[in-house]
Amino acid sequence: MVLFGTLIEQYEFEESGKDESGLGRWVVMTFRGENGLTTRVVSCYNPCYNKNLTSKTSYQQHRRYFILKENDDTCPRRRFRQDLVRQLKLWRENGDRLIVCMDANEDIYKKSIGKELTETNGLSMKEVVGEHTGRPLGATFFRGSKPIDAVWATPDLEVVGACVLPAGFGVGDHRMFVVDFRLESLVGAAPPKIVRAPSRRLNTKIPRIAEKYNRILEKSLIEHRMNSRLLEASDKSKSVEEARVRLNQIDEECTQYKRNAEKKCRKIKSGTIPFSPEASVWIRRRQVYYSLLKYKQGRIRNRSNLRRSAQRCGIKKPLSMTVKEIHERLEVCEKKCEYFCKHGQTYRRKHLQNRLSIARKKRNAVAEQKILDIIRREKERAFWRRLNYVMGRRSGKSVRRVQVTQADGSIIEATSQSAVHEAIWSNIHGKRFHLAEQAPICKGKLRGEFGYMANTRAAAEVLNGTYTCPEGTDEGTRDLFDEIAHLRSIVPKDSVSTTISGKRWQQRWRKAKEKTSSSESGIHFGHYIAGVQSNVIAQHDAIKTTLCNKWGISLDRWSRGMSCMLEKIPGCCLIEKLRSIILMEADYNANNKEIFGVNMMENIRRHGLMMEEIFSEVGKTAEDGGLAKILAYDITRQCRRTAAIASVDAANCYDSIAHAIASLIFQACGVPVEGIETMLSAIQDMKYFLRTAFGDSTDFKSSKIEVKFQGLCQGNGAAPAGWAAISVTIVNAHKRKGHSAVFMCPITNKITKLAAILYVDDCDLLHIDMTCEDSVYLTFEKMQESVMNWGRLLIASGGSYKPPKCFYHLIGFQWSREGEWSYVDYHDKPEFEMLVPMPDGTVATIDHLAVSTAKETLGIWTAPSGSADGPLLAMKEKAQEWVDKAKEGTMKRSDVWFLMDVQFWPRVGYGLCCNIATHKQLESCLSKQYYEVISKGGVICSAPAVIRQLGKGFYGVGCPNPAIECFAAQVSKLMMHYGCSSSNGAKMHISLRNLIIELGVSMQPMQEDFEKYRKHVTWCWLVSLWEKCRHYGVKIVFNDTPLELPRERDKWLMPEFERIGYSGTELLRLNRVRRHQQALFLSDICGASGSGLDERYLRKRPSTEQWSSLKFPIERPAAKDFRLWNIAIRQLVPAAGLAVRLGKFLHSGYKKWEWRLFESEQHLLHAQDGVMDVYVPSGSSSRRWKKAISGCDIQERGKPCSVRESTANRVTIMSMAPATVQESLPESFLDVLREWGNTWMWDSLKLLGEDDWLVTAIREGTCIAVTDGSYIREIFDDVCSCGFVLECSQGRGRILGSFPEQSSRACAYRGELLGLLAIHLILLAVNKVAPQLEGCVKIYSDCLGALNKVTTLPTNRIPSGCKHSDILKNIMIHSSNLSFDCEYLHVEAHQDERKAYLQLARPSQLNCCMDIKAKNVLWGLMGEVVPPQGIFPLEPMAVMVGREKLTSGSEDILRFWCQKKEARDVLSHRKVKVLQPDAFEEVDWRAVYQTLNDVPRMFQIWACKQVCGVAGTNEMQARYTPNHCKKCPSCGVEIETCGHVLSCEEAGRVDLLHKSIDLVGQWMKDQGTEPTLQRVLMEYAHGRGGKTMGEIVGRRGGCLRRLAQSMDKIGWRRFMEGMISVEVEKIQGEMEDAGRCKMTVKSWCEGLVLKLLEVTHGQWLYRNVHVHDKVSGEKAMRRKESIRAELEYQMSLGENGLAEEDQYLLELNLDDLDHSTGEDQAIWLLSLRAARKARQLRENRDSLATAGG
Repeated sequence: MVLFGTLIEQYEFEESGKDESGLGRWVVMTFRGENGLTTRVVSCYNPCYNKNLTSKTSYQQHRRYFILKENDDTCPRRRFRQDLVRQLKLWRENGDRLIVCMDANEDIYKKSIGKELTETNGLSMKEVVGEHTGRPLGATFFRGSKPIDAVWATPDLEVVGACVLPAGFGVGDHRMFVVDFRLESLVGAAPPKIVRAPSRRLNTKIPRIAEKYNRILEKSLIEHRMNSRLLEASDKSKSVEEARVRLNQIDEECTQYKRNAEKKCRKIKSGTIPFSPEASVWIRRRQVYYSLLKYKQGRIRNRSNLRRSAQRCGIKKPLSMTVKEIHERLEVCEKKCEYFCKHGQTYRRKHLQNRLSIARKKRNAVAEQKILDIIRREKERAFWRRLNYVMGRRSGKSVRRVQVTQADGSIIEATSQSAVHEAIWSNIHGKRFHLAEQAPICKGKLRGEFGYMANTRAAAEVLNGTYTCPEGTDEGTRDLFDEIAHLRSIVPKDSVSTTISGKRWQQRWRKAKEKTSSSESGIHFGHYIAGVQSNVIAQHDAIKTTLCNKWGISLDRWSRGMSCMLEKIPGCCLIEKLRSIILMEADYNANNKEIFGVNMMENIRRHGLMMEEIFSEVGKTAEDGGLAKILAYDITRQCRRTAAIASVDAANCYDSIAHAIASLIFQACGVPVEGIETMLSAIQDMKYFLRTAFGDSTDFKSSKIEVKFQGLCQGNGAAPAGWAAISVTIVNAHKRKGHSAVFMCPITNKITKLAAILYVDDCDLLHIDMTCEDSVYLTFEKMQESVMNWGRLLIASGGSYKPPKCFYHLIGFQWSREGEWSYVDYHDKPEFEMLVPMPDGTVATIDHLAVSTAKETLGIWTAPSGSADGPLLAMKEKAQEWVDKAKEGTMKRSDVWFLMDVQFWPRVGYGLCCNIATHKQLESCLSKQYYEVISKGGVICSAPAVIRQLGKGFYGVGCPNPAIECFAAQVSKLMMHYGCSSSNGAKMHISLRNLIIELGVSMQPMQEDFEKYRKHVTWCWLVSLWEKCRHYGVKIVFNDTPLELPRERDKWLMPEFERIGYSGTELLRLNRVRRHQQALFLSDICGASGSGLDERYLRKRPSTEQWSSLKFPIERPAAKDFRLWNIAIRQLVPAAGLAVRLGKFLHSGYKKWEWRLFESEQHLLHAQDGVMDVYVPSGSSSRRWKKAISGCDIQERGKPCSVRESTANRVTIMSMAPATVQESLPESFLDVLREWGNTWMWDSLKLLGEDDWLVTAIREGTCIAVTDGSYIREIFDDVCSCGFVLECSQGRGRILGSFPEQSSRACAYRGELLGLLAIHLILLAVNKVAPQLEGCVKIYSDCLGALNKVTTLPTNRIPSGCKHSDILKNIMIHSSNLSFDCEYLHVEAHQDERKAYLQLARPSQLNCCMDIKAKNVLWGLMGEVVPPQGIFPLEPMAVMVGREKLTSGSEDILRFWCQKKEARDVLSHRKVKVLQPDAFEEVDWRAVYQTLNDVPRMFQIWACKQVCGVAGTNEMQARYTPNHCKKCPSCGVEIETCGHVLSCEEAGRVDLLHKSIDLVGQWMKDQGTEPTLQRVLMEYAHGRGGKTMGEIVGRRGGCLRRLAQSMDKIGWRRFMEGMISVEVEKIQGEMEDAGRCKMTVKSWCEGLVLKLLEVTHGQWLYRNVHVHDKVSGEKAMRRKESIRAELEYQMSLGENGLAEEDQYLLELNLDDLDHSTGEDQAIWLLSLRAARKARQLRENRDSLATAGG
């Protein structure tokens, strides 16, 4: 159904739709009119009966659906009738009016469905055409004899007119019904209309308008001394009230000036007709004619102006025209305007192109750029309007009705304007903005002591920590008061500035978005954005807001807010589901953002108060919060420790903040109380106007004197920052009570605590304690305490939980008899019911979910079990929704692919970095959706499935590959977080080290064989990353694992088991026991001598004992596993001992030795069961000892030793461990640099001066460090370099260094960062040698961006999306805590170009020297092999893709690598057969990849179809079209395949091919191609596969011989499809090195690939013209042949059967058919047939009339 016209205003999209079965049996449009009047128009189709069970008719489809889905074999026609009538009756019972339009496929009068609709005791509907005309309907199908279509309506709908048109007048083969219903009966006499906000005259996108506005307003401000009057008002005011009155008077006056300036800055035009000179003529004429009519009516008296206007429009003698003549001319103008309304864009584009040509001719660059901007904007607007119409996401609309839920559960709907307004004010403003009154501080004695502003003595005492809470004060409020006092002890009072300078005001508004809605007063964003261009206007606004902050007052204008009521869920108008956005005054919001959002938040960060728990912080994302949950689940699973997580969301977080608490927290964070009063008083005194579908209200809702509005309001610029500050306070108070998850590194035992995962109001509370083994009951109790405490703190701040949105998981483990672990289901046990506190003192229960149940939080689906079913299902549903929209809509093929990149994948791929599905699951999860959508993009859906997700740079379809995209997202998160001290970084560390211990093979688990060890480890985020690394051949190196072999010649234990022959299940069982026995290395199971077996490991370790300082996962191995273990370790360490004894201890090790000999005191210490026994020598032998003391505290001292128990309380020492190798301390910073490894950065390091000069220079502050970077694209496009120097200004010494780095992200900026990294590493090395060193270093660079980036780095994480994170993270991690100060200074670059060297300051001189040094590094590499990219010293981890190291922002390199790996397999697949693996390696895929990614998408799709053989050739079409000829349309001999398109022997094609190849040759010559290379490539191309490259090259050797071998593997066809050999680049590179190539070799290769593809594409163009040309194409010729045959037949009939007036049709020239499309002849043929038929009908009618007479 199609709707247009005025009824659109009453259309209810959400109430409309289709039948619930999804079979498309009917669709409905719903209209809602006056006073809730509802009318539904239903269009139905009753399936036609068909008894063929295998047919594809609607009847059989419906039958199969009901049988398979509902086990119902009822006749689909009967089901249709029953379901439709039931639905119609339900609507009718609700009072809806109905119109039913139906193709019933049965007699509407005699059969059941028509009778049921018109039954008096039922629906009582009327068949409107028969009712109106008084005659029953006749046949409605053009071949039928019965009425099978009709329109029915309920009696309360008034029909004005109705008829049925003859067959052929409508669309299709049924007759068209035309019914005119009275509009009032459909939607009432006065249906509500959507009242839209008025348009803005001021638009800063048009410079002249902004300039005029500023000119007018600036004149008014200067003329009336507005700025000086503001300062005078502040200076002369003696009280706050007096200042408020004065400032409000000035503000009101200024507001009037701004409105006046906007009113005069331009005239508003409708814009319905796009402007062009042609259109403007008729628009102006229409206006003049309307003015003439007014003149004739006496409403215009100024004849002169009217005459002049008419003359300008070319209207002569206007005043002498008659009214009739004016109306006639006006009608012509209206038609012309209507024409330009439809076709105006064409004239508009033509006009803009003309103006552009004129500007270019005049060489007016400014005008040219402005016109180009207009063209671009209009093109983009039209483009997105078209796409959004089809694929735009449904959004909530402005509210026209609301539903209020009553206490008894019933729902009352308000539809009139007054009822809607009252319902909103009562239930939202009257309740929501008073929610904070539930906070204890807003009640009783606390309310009296603190008030609303907390600017009292009691508030000062709270801040000072001296306040004594009244008796009965709740625990949550007490905790918040304590934490507020703690914050004040850290943050100085009034340390947040509330002064806004004119410059800062201008900076803020330059970044603002003008379209943002705001300001009930009408002073919208545009006023302030325009005002920044004027210092006078900007200064006025800045002074006004600053004075308000100084006095603590709020302007009256600021206390007027516009409540915009929007639907959160489209179609849901329940009052509790509405979103209320407050449109506040723009300058008030800007002030709040500056004071709270910028200054206060910077203060919080500066004092280290921003918590890791808060993921809405700048630089973090919601995905980081989701990843934090995933990692927490992983660690729980890896350690097998009981844990709990509760998702407890806050209700209305912004709207339920108690102002007293907020004020105290803001003051504690350093905001002056006056600035807080300015912000909060506007909210307390707010007058809430409403903006709904009825327009803006004139009345408002305000607070009462005794109870004021509270909360921070959605739409307030201070709300996000305010909630963040409150969250910091709550989290700190919560952690102070001991509530947090305790994560511990299993190697270093370092503790990381995380209390919650917070993202605005979304909160996940965590509990796990890795320092002990809690029972599930204790874990539940601690989680319950945490939830209750968090709830009390939330209530104390004014908020509360929202129980329906809350849930929790309790995680526990159990072991089978085989020793395999699994989760325990506790969710259905009543003893684990979780309670949450409510503000009224009661408690509520929340859902307890199973660990396998996935829930969505922060837009990401997660489950504690690690199941990927939930996330994958969510991806599929999102994808299917998008695909269904694409299939229903009408889009260009190119639009489908464009939207897949910019809309589909961002939506479907959100949260993919948190997905831990297997590679196989990810690869196949969207196969169904891709199958459905690719046909919309021009690729046949039956194309091989393997090419759908193949990258477009490898001739694939290019649908996003979820596995590769997930891998790229995971690697990006790993590079961002790993090594940082952030919560996610710490959890990655812990998870990795758990993985190392659990695997027990090496310290680089990501480099091990995944398939071999998959079952040895617990599935987690890192293991899923490991799987992808191994699949795609990517290497991840971890450099910071603090785990070393304890002894010389030591080995990992698990590889030793493999060495002696264990594998498969046995190895798995041994690993399980190893983890239980807490052994990692061979030395762990050996005795102190390093030769024999430690007998302790032959028995099962008691769970109460710890045999290692490392933390191993909990295991419960079976008895048979221990038996296998004993056999295995006895094989490994035989009775005679190891063949090669283990050597000295390299460090203290991780094994907890049971026996230690403390020789200095002659004590043998025995640690067991948590206590220590002391043995003393027994007799003269040094080997025999006896027990002397029992039950002492354990002390780890002395040498490890092995003993044998001889008798009770007596032992014999069998062996002692050799002494530990002592580590030597570094003597100089050079020793430290060497110790760190990766010394490639220091290869050219030169030192001058004494050894300790650098320490002295730093201590005395005379050390300066200068660096400069270089990048010369013309030499190397992937290499940058740096030079650096550290020098003592007193001449004590100097350190010089430089180095290059090869990287795909090479640039001058990276070169500058490399120099800064080198300097910081040297300073860190110095600090390692002299840990207590104090002093200062001045670091200079000419790159201000690099200096700013380094100085503003966070202390614990790299911000999301930060470029060059590998360098910055290294600096952040290792150089942020130097014991001495670093001062960063900017030096201007290249000063030696303007001044003599000796005239420069020393830092400038050194900068010039370093610039030369860095450039010399690059020049020196010319002709040399560029060293591969290396890992930096102290770099925590590196991702190596081939020889290249990834950094943030280089994910495209990873995608290329992974897609190339996939392409190798896909292109050799049996269903594709493009290239064999050996030939694949010969192709220069870099050039192909880059070319195919740069060309238009549809050109790439053509390349995909051509190469993969799925283009629309005749052979392909014959598979799906019966009797379709497979032969080539050109030569008519061979079967047409994609390969034949290039090899066809038809003369025209061959000639075109050779000419196209000649053009490629000319291009190669013009670009400076190596002559021999050009000659052999052209000869090879012209050979059309008849000559091999080997034959062409002949006996030439060297690079040409390698080229021949490579090209002959690829083949001629693939070469012509753009697959050039890697040898081509090598040969052409010599020309580039010689300077004779006009472009870089990479650009040249990409250009050659494109030229070859264009040659092949030209063959397709030739073929398509031959087939599809409307005049001479093959299809046109076949069509015209059939027309010719029919025409000749009609001509042979002559005049027989034609009336005399139709015989002119026989006058036809058949020769015209050869030179036309045949359309005219086809129309003529139809006319001739119609004429003969008409003559026959007339004769039949005349004969019947004669017979009747």
